[in-house]
Amino acid sequence: MRIKQFQKEMSAKKLDLALFFNLDGDNIDPNITYFSQYTGFGVLAIMQDKAVLVVPKAEYQRAKKTSRVKVVAAKEKLLDTLKTFTRRRVRRIGLDKNRVSMNLHAKIRKQIHAKAVDIAGMCQRVRAVKTPEEISYIKKACAATDEIINKTLLNFKQFKTETDVVAYLLNETNNMGLVTSFKPIVASGKNAAEPHHEATNKPLQKGFCVIDFGVKFKGYCADMTRTIYLGQPTEHEIELYHEVLSVQTTMIELCRAEKSFISINEKAHALFGEKSKYFTHLIGHGVGTEIHENPNPKKTVKRPITKLLPGSIITIEPGIYYPNKLGIRIEDDILITNNNPEILTKTGKNLLIIRK
Repeated sequence: MRIKQFQKEMSAKKLDLALFFNLDGDNIDPNITYFSQYTGFGVLAIMQDKAVLVVPKAEYQRAKKTSRVKVVAAKEKLLDTLKTFTRRRVRRIGLDKNRVSMNLHAKIRKQIHAKAVDIAGMCQRVRAVKTPEEISYIKKACAATDEIINKTLLNFKQFKTETDVVAYLLNETNNMGLVTSFKPIVASGKNAAEPHHEATNKPLQKGFCVIDFGVKFKGYCADMTRTIYLGQPTEHEIELYHEVLSVQTTMIELCRAEKSFISINEKAHALFGEKSKYFTHLIGHGVGTEIHENPNPKKTVKRPITKLLPGSIITIEPGIYYPNKLGIRIEDDILITNNNPEILTKTGKNLLIIRK
């Protein structure tokens, strides 16, 4: 979306060309989605003064409908066609090395004789702050996620297994002409103690049931988790649920521009006190064209940005997981502004009790 900003950074780094690749249907480069809105096979080439998306002939009409940059149908191989648009001498070429395999890197160097420069950091910086248009897409993804989750909860008594719930979520997503941001998580009873549980076709277990779900709108993700209860909870279980909700509410209030995401993660663990050992993951993550992106509450090579910036969208998702007993997680998408944080996912968080 911010190609001009990216081109300025290219000029400062004396890059003649930046290349991004979608060569595997199961491994879409989010940078191509970000810069062009296209999600199919192809190669995106950005130069200091122009950008072109080269796609197979079979993808040309689809790409023309969605791409924000010029689209060209490949006459031969994608990289061979690219050469016709990069006739000037290319001395330095930018590659996101988080996205380029060693084999592809070798092939590029063989066809385009230039010094390869890693631009992963440039891409991460540009994508960490969303434009108003991007924010509108994520808000629509969140609204669709809310709608589907609410339908699911209203119909929950008809489900027999975790896979029944997953099938319903997927069917409603398809009915809206959308795709999911990730494989839905439905974990009931002791299965809820596994943050990334794979749904089974066994009968739903009594106890807490964690539902982690989100859809994409125009390539932009939503990510929300709600925990409900199947059966009759004890007072202790109700207290545990409200403790997680209290931590989440407190952490959301801390989500201010220029705040350290690392410090928010540390504060969440501190609030859980002795139960912190049962909070086994980070407090959240950035959301955009990828379900996990910058800013991040832990500095890593892939996600090095740890400061909350105006225009960033993150999740806040505290949880407690007692092995082989129970799990509780509550997650919302949060827009960082120059004022108060804005909660984008609206589904209610009072503990829903379903007596089957």
